[in-house]
Amino acid sequence: MDIAKQIVDQRILGLIKENPSIFTESEEKNISKAFLMLGVSAYLDLDIPDTLQYITEGRNDGGFDAAYIVDGADMQLNVILFQSKYTRNLDSDTNFPANAVEKAVNTVKCVFDPSAHMVLNEQSQTKVNEIRSLILEGHIPYVTFVMLNNGLKWDETGDSYIKNTFGNQPQVKFVHYNHTDIVKYVTSPKKINTQLTLSGAAIQENFNYKRVILGKIPVTEVFSLFEQYGDSLLEKNIRRYLGKNAVNNGIVETLLDAQKKQNFFFYNNGLTLVCEKFAYNGLQQSNWIVKLDSLQIINGGQTCKTIYQTIKENPALDFSQIFVLVRIYELSDDEQTIRDITYATNSQNPVDLRDLKANDEKQTLLEKGAAELGFTYRRKRDYSTAINAIPSTVAAEAILSVWRNKPHIARYRKNDLFGSYFNEIFGNVNAAQMIVAVQIFRYCDAVRKHHSGEPNRDAIRPFETHFMSNIVGKLLLEQKQIEYKNIDHKNFYDILSFFDENKQNLITLGETLLYKMLSEYFQKEAINELDGRTIATAFRRYDLLERYITNPTWWNSHK
Repeated sequence: MDIAKQIVDQRILGLIKENPSIFTESEEKNISKAFLMLGVSAYLDLDIPDTLQYITEGRNDGGFDAAYIVDGADMQLNVILFQSKYTRNLDSDTNFPANAVEKAVNTVKCVFDPSAHMVLNEQSQTKVNEIRSLILEGHIPYVTFVMLNNGLKWDETGDSYIKNTFGNQPQVKFVHYNHTDIVKYVTSPKKINTQLTLSGAAIQENFNYKRVILGKIPVTEVFSLFEQYGDSLLEKNIRRYLGKNAVNNGIVETLLDAQKKQNFFFYNNGLTLVCEKFAYNGLQQSNWIVKLDSLQIINGGQTCKTIYQTIKENPALDFSQIFVLVRIYELSDDEQTIRDITYATNSQNPVDLRDLKANDEKQTLLEKGAAELGFTYRRKRDYSTAINAIPSTVAAEAILSVWRNKPHIARYRKNDLFGSYFNEIFGNVNAAQMIVAVQIFRYCDAVRKHHSGEPNRDAIRPFETHFMSNIVGKLLLEQKQIEYKNIDHKNFYDILSFFDENKQNLITLGETLLYKMLSEYFQKEAINELDGRTIATAFRRYDLLERYITNPTWWNSHK
C-alpha cells in the first residue's frame, strides 16, 4: 500500500474528528471536503482554516470545487480552480477521470465568458460573479486548473480534451496534484543540504562579515534541484507561484526560442539564494562545485518554477546551454537579514509577506496577548488541522474591515495586507481589539453562507462579509457606548459576551442598513433584480463607505 495515501487518509480523519462543526454531512461528503481542504492548503501554501473561504463544492458547483482569485498587477487576473476526486480504496491506482477533465475544460470555457449562462450554487455563483465583473472591467484572466486526487494523472483522452480546446493558449494551464504532492509539502525538510555546479568563472567576496558568490548556472541545475526538493526550496520565498502569467510566458517563450534562449542570462534578473554555509575548491579556476548547507531561494522563485515546468514539459529539447545569474549569500542563521533581503528583492512584485512579518514585534505581542485571553493566534503558517485558531491572515482582514474602515481593501487587496497596509492594520492594535474584530468577521462570514428567505437580503449576502463586519463593528461600539481605542483586556470579556448575546440583532440591523445603502446607490429597491456582477462591483469601491457608513448625516438618520 502507498504510504503517502495512508498519511493523507489519516490526516483527513484527524481533520474531521477535530472539527465536527465544519464537517456536518455524510461520511463520504465529509471525507471529500477534508481532502479538498488539505489539497488546497498544500497547493496554495495556506493554513487549513484559510481554505474554507475558497471552497465551493456541492451540487451545481459549476465544475470546480474551490476557487482562488487574485487581482494582480497590470490588469492581470490570476485564478486557480480546483477539482477534487478522492477514493477510499487506498490500493487503487486509477487515473483522474477523463470525463472529469472534459468537464473542467467546459468549466473554463463557461466561467471566463461573461455571456455564458451557468446554473450555480451560491458559493460558486459568488466566485463567478467576482471573476466576470473583473473581466468586464478589462482584466485579462490567467487560469490554472488543479486536478486533485489520490491517484494517477489523467490519461491520453484527458490530454486530448485539453489540447483540442486550448492548444498552446498561454492563459490556461492544467496541473495534476495528488497525495504524494501533499505529503511532500507537509513533510518537506526544514534544511536542504545540497550542491550546485557553477558554469565558467565566478566571483567570491567577503563583504560586511558576510560571504557572497556571484556566478551562473545552467537552467538544468534549477530543474534538478526542483525535481529533488520541490517547493521546499522556496520555504522562505514570499511569492506564491500562480501558474502562467505575462512574466512566466516571457520566460517560457525565451527558453523555447532557438535564437533568444542563448541570451536568457541577459534577459532574466537571476536568482538569489541564501545558505548557512557554502564551500568550494578555491584553487579551481572555474566551474566550481559549491556545497550548500540549509539552502533556500528567496528571490527568483517564479523563474525557477517556470524553468522547471518548461523543461519537464519538453524532455526532447536541449537546455544545457541556457544559463541564469545566481547570487549566493552565506548568512549563517541570520533570520532578520534574510527577511530584509527577501523583502528588498521582492518589493516590486505582488507578494505574500506574512512569513516575513511573522517575527515582527507587533505579531509576537498579539500572540502573547491572545494566549492570555484564552485564544490561539497563529503568526506563522503551520500544518495544524484545527480550524478555530486565529491565523494572522484572518486577523488582518478582520482588523482592516472592522476597525480601519477599509473593507473593500481587505476583500480585494489581500496580497497587500502584510505589505503596504501592515502598519496601518497592526500598528496600535491590542489582542482584545484583534479578537473582537475576528469574532465579528467570522460571524458575518458564517451568516453569508445561509439564506434569510428575503430576496433582497439574499442577493446581497454573498458579497457582504467585509462591509457587514464594518457595520456590525460600528453598531457594537455605539450600543456599548465605547470607542474602539478603549477596548482592552479589562473589558474584553464583557464586550465579547455582549456581542454573543446580541449578534443576531446586530446583523439584522446591519443588513437593513446595507440594503438601504445599496437601494440608494443603485436607485433601485429590488436589489435582487440586479446582476451579481453589478453588486460585486459596488463592494470593490469606496463609495459605500464615503456616502453612507462614514457619513455621519446619513448614518444617524437611517440607523
